[in-house]
Amino acid sequence: MHFHWFDEVDYQSFDGVEATICPPSEDAKATLGNCTWALHTRTRASASPADKEQQNNLIRLARARFGGSFYNDWFGRNRYTKVTPDARDAPTRGIYLAYEFVTDSIRAVRIALPEPQKSLERLVGTKLEPLSHADPARVLYNALVPFAVAALEHFFSRCFKILLHYEPEVQKRLQHQTTKVTMSDLLSVQSRTKTVEDIIADRYSFQSINSIHAAFSEWLDIDIWKILRRRRRIGTKLPHLESQILQLINTRHDVVHRFSMDLRFRKEGIQEVLDLVLVVIDTFVDHLENTRGKRIRD
Repeated sequence: MHFHWFDEVDYQSFDGVEATICPPSEDAKATLGNCTWALHTRTRASASPADKEQQNNLIRLARARFGGSFYNDWFGRNRYTKVTPDARDAPTRGIYLAYEFVTDSIRAVRIALPEPQKSLERLVGTKLEPLSHADPARVLYNALVPFAVAALEHFFSRCFKILLHYEPEVQKRLQHQTTKVTMSDLLSVQSRTKTVEDIIADRYSFQSINSIHAAFSEWLDIDIWKILRRRRRIGTKLPHLESQILQLINTRHDVVHRFSMDLRFRKEGIQEVLDLVLVVIDTFVDHLENTRGKRIRD
């Protein structure tokens, strides 16, 4: 029998706690002693303090109910996991989870980028370079541009909703709002398929930096354009983030709405695009950590 515990309230859990009831193997008996059944619990390396504390509580409860001893593969026999207090609060935990999800996804794609065909890549820099545009990998590189913009869209949308939910001044402001809400949105809130923050976020397009700026500026007094008006290192270059992001969004618009492919686009180009998204996300998180005085990233 296998169980999984996860606490979604205030983003307490990062991975949760797994528990399995099973007959122990012969190797396990050598460590645990002779027993018919064993309870195996696990938290992952990225577990939150709340996850680790819950694992300890589970073991305490099991020992109180059934007796026996346990072995902690980090700390030894009958030793509970040491739990370091969480320096994050609820909104910074939520933003951390959004940050990890998006950046891990981008890095996974970056690692999996297909290599160009060597026979065609050798033509780059020669008079026959236009023939290298026939490389099918270049179409895939173009297709990943909307993915890069979608990563920004998801991250900024999640951060906006999380900050709205936990910002006391925003909650006070909402009490005085007279904006009309559709019946379908009300029913969605009632059925818990939507939140109030979802309804507010739906008024903005997070595929546009102007719209992202409007959302954060109007509700949270955060100037996105000011954050992006700076140079940041991307590979060997030191570009202005503002101009690079605008160029990326225009390229995404061409791919999605005009099905326009730039077949000069090489692997190095899409790598720079993905790195740009990572740098923009880190620059925004830098701002939140500096202004709020709480760490978000590990």
